[in-house]
Amino acid sequence: MHLRDGGIYCLPNGRELVAASNGENGHVSYKLFCTTCTDSSDYEVSDEGRLLCSGRLTAWDINDLSDTGKTHY
Repeated sequence: MHLRDGGIYCLPNGRELVAASNGENGHVSYKLFCTTCTDSSDYEVSDEGRLLCSGRLTAWDINDLSDTGKTHY
């Protein structure tokens, strides 16, 4: 599982998320920040590749993210 750091991804519902990676102890974890949300929802990717929103499991996993080809600076 690999996401581009700063890469913008789209969920099936149209929400765009920016990936931010954090590599510690040889393990990479991802947080995803919503660019199109009006609330303060933050997403993260579990070790199993499932997406969590504000700590709760969602219906999506990393394979549901479509890379828009754009990068957030």
